[in-house]
Amino acid sequence: MAKNYLLPTYDDESAEAMTQPPAPAIPPEPKQKPRRRIRSLFWPGFAVGFLLLSFASCGGVVLATGINRLDLSHLNNAQQAWTPPLVTATPEVTPASAEAPIVGEAGGAYTVGQQVVNITSSQVNIRAAPGYLSKPNGDVIGQLPPGGRVEIIGGRTSADGLTWWYSRYTAPDGVAIDGWVAEATASGVQILGQ
Repeated sequence: MAKNYLLPTYDDESAEAMTQPPAPAIPPEPKQKPRRRIRSLFWPGFAVGFLLLSFASCGGVVLATGINRLDLSHLNNAQQAWTPPLVTATPEVTPASAEAPIVGEAGGAYTVGQQVVNITSSQVNIRAAPGYLSKPNGDVIGQLPPGGRVEIIGGRTSADGLTWWYSRYTAPDGVAIDGWVAEATASGVQILGQ
């Protein structure tokens, strides 16, 4: 007699599952910490720099306009500080006299009574005394303009390595200035010419 064996029955899904190899196990993804956004320091640095420059420039304007002026007396515990005297040039103009004094040595490039001209392109000082080094205030008594004419009214003399001529300059307003004019500069540039 034949034995009846019962075979187990499977539904279609389980049959497919048996015929396919098992899927590989996917490891779970590790949890990532949320990324912190890195901030750039450019804009905060820009703002701080702008504010510092603004305060510095505004402070400079305040100091330049004299507000809260700082002077030496503040630094010396409010003691009286020395300040230099105010210097103002006051030219001494002497009126032309009928008889001009003859001063200095005779001879040289020019003679008494000769008319000479400032041949430079700049103003030339007329001095109360010959020389230009270590002179007191008020030694410059006038200026001879470029092309200005002077009359030699006295002889020549040497001072500070230059030759000086006692001369008279009559300004356009009629005022005459008698004083010493250098013949040339210390560097050799000719001042007086014909």
